[in-house]
Amino acid sequence: MTDRAQPKSISIYDLVEGWNKGNSMFLRSCDMPSWDIIRIFLPWEHHPLGGGYFNAKDHGSSGVYLLIGLDADNDLSKPSTFNRICGQDTSGTLYIGEASDLARRLNQLRRSAALRTERSHRAIESLQSIWRLNYPIARLAVAFIRTGNNTRWIERDLILAYINTFGDTPPLNYRFSL
Repeated sequence: MTDRAQPKSISIYDLVEGWNKGNSMFLRSCDMPSWDIIRIFLPWEHHPLGGGYFNAKDHGSSGVYLLIGLDADNDLSKPSTFNRICGQDTSGTLYIGEASDLARRLNQLRRSAALRTERSHRAIESLQSIWRLNYPIARLAVAFIRTGNNTRWIERDLILAYINTFGDTPPLNYRFSL
């Protein structure tokens, strides 16, 4: 067996600069910065999912978001830890998504989690179908960043960064394809 050199990843600064310029850089997962750098560097806004309505005035822009599992009810400082193929994800990330209207999409996520009869967000449907992922709405949170356009590219890059770090997609992004 030969030793393979670890590929050099793009810096978080270059990644964000590409997003801001609207450039799709067609990066591979091994080109991406680590998930820890993504989570620390980017200006994520955190909210408990059951914390109330996301209004259009404050949350109506386009962006990307994370669904996060919590170890304690409504405690954003205690995300769950998930064992992944290449390590432990201590950020509690269950799902990475994008939206042209964050308010609308986050409210769909919130309603789907609160009302077991509403099926407007597939991540919650998937979460509820995996009985071992027992996350009531009080143990779910969202983190999001406003991105302007190109949300699909940014979502893809975030999933690739997660794959680069953990060797796998977030638990509820299993339908992701390169």
